[in-house]
Amino acid sequence: MRPGEVIAFSDRLNANYQEEEIIDRLKGMYCLVNMVIDADVIDQVKRFILIDRTSSRKILNRKDQYFPLIEKLLLENDLPIEIKYIAAIESTLNPSAKSYMGAAGLWQLMPGTAKIRGLKIDDKIDQRLDPVNSTLAAIKYFKTLYSMFGDWSLVMAAYNCGENKVLEAIEKSGSRDFWTIRKNLPRQTQLFVPAFIGVNYMMQYFSEHNLFPGEEEYTSNLVTFVKINKEVNIPKLFKKTSISKELFRFLNPSFRKNSIPKSESGHYVCLPDSQMVEFVEFYKNEYYPKMDSSDLADVSIPGNLLDLISFTRPFIIEPNEIENIEPQGMVYNSMDYADVKEQPELKVESTKNYSYHLVKTGESLIEIADRYPNLTVEDIMLWNSITDDDELPNGTVLLIKS
Repeated sequence: MRPGEVIAFSDRLNANYQEEEIIDRLKGMYCLVNMVIDADVIDQVKRFILIDRTSSRKILNRKDQYFPLIEKLLLENDLPIEIKYIAAIESTLNPSAKSYMGAAGLWQLMPGTAKIRGLKIDDKIDQRLDPVNSTLAAIKYFKTLYSMFGDWSLVMAAYNCGENKVLEAIEKSGSRDFWTIRKNLPRQTQLFVPAFIGVNYMMQYFSEHNLFPGEEEYTSNLVTFVKINKEVNIPKLFKKTSISKELFRFLNPSFRKNSIPKSESGHYVCLPDSQMVEFVEFYKNEYYPKMDSSDLADVSIPGNLLDLISFTRPFIIEPNEIENIEPQGMVYNSMDYADVKEQPELKVESTKNYSYHLVKTGESLIEIADRYPNLTVEDIMLWNSITDDDELPNGTVLLIKS
């Protein structure tokens, strides 16, 4: 404890806070960054398990909604999935979060940083509040920073205070070790890597400290993301469907007006699986009335009318397919080097060999298999980890390999 710090005995008892035991766990805990267990690290662990338990409960409540999406996009771009914890620190996994400095979204991106990395911010939309597009923008930024520094501690420091200040600290101290240069960084940045260690600890040991998901306005149901290109009149959507206005606004804060604007690159809509079926049906009736709603998401159909990202089925991580990023040598003669103009190319998942099927009310696996050539019920069950005891609720998204 710091001098003068007083924590009620009842709070310590409720959180099962025993510093010696926590230090032992930290020593054996895997972490993406090189860990130095000092007073700042202990304070940040204490922050997440003892002092600000409300925020920790929010993170635990929202992790099942947003971590699967973030992990998927990180893996597709050869980045460590532990980076997801930065979003937990920045926003407590709240896509609507905004700071007094003007940062916004899961990753708390500033307007300039967001626009450089391709996000649109205007009177109709703020894509920093879109979980998919903001995560892709953050990935671009992380790749840029890693190519500069080749060390995740320095990447996190630069993410927090900017490349220039980290480069200045490196130049001033003559070291590329975060723990050595941090005395030359802003105090908030000095605590950022310890906070990353703290939230790592909380996510691994929350149950040991009687921490459990808190009650939210909307429960953390599984959600599906769909990318659309055509304009959608939002009041008309509410009138024609039973989609909850409050839930839609809660899950889609990026849309500032009463419409989803037309876009060649597309906008993502987020809804629980069951309500996504209604959205797809509405979208079909508006623009493709003669097409079956299941065909909208079939990537074998020219135009790929809908791009679905669903986590109804378990997301399986295959570590053997992850590549290490080789850092580029950092050579600079002035601080102008930090003005990175070329962005690393973002990898996207190939969808040529599979399509998606959106399960409608009352639809059986036999009926679904009959819709596709040379497809059996056993194939569907194998590809989607379905057992005989599993139910297929309305809105389930199935993977169909060609």
